[in-house]
Amino acid sequence: MRFLALGVCALALMSGSSNAQQVSRTESKGPTLQSAAVGFHVTEAKVNASTRVTTAPCCRNQGQDVAMMAVGVGAMIVGALVGDTAGTIIIIAGAGVALFGLYHYLE
Repeated sequence: MRFLALGVCALALMSGSSNAQQVSRTESKGPTLQSAAVGFHVTEAKVNASTRVTTAPCCRNQGQDVAMMAVGVGAMIVGALVGDTAGTIIIIAGAGVALFGLYHYLE
């Protein structure tokens, strides 16, 4: 137990001496116009047309398939909590929705 405590103390002291959490000195002090803006900031990188990555046409609408799988699994959990005949029906319906989402996800 002593070795564990000494190891934790050594790690705590080592992180302070490694300068891992030091703030860079090039940052300006005080409020700036950019920090006053509220919302999302879009940073546009200068990229030429040869390095652009396009999405494959096969990978569209996968978010809906993943959502169907998640809803199906959630319905199965709810059905297990409900129990009896109604719970069994909810579990079967949830399994059907999850398998349908998995089928379209793998398609």
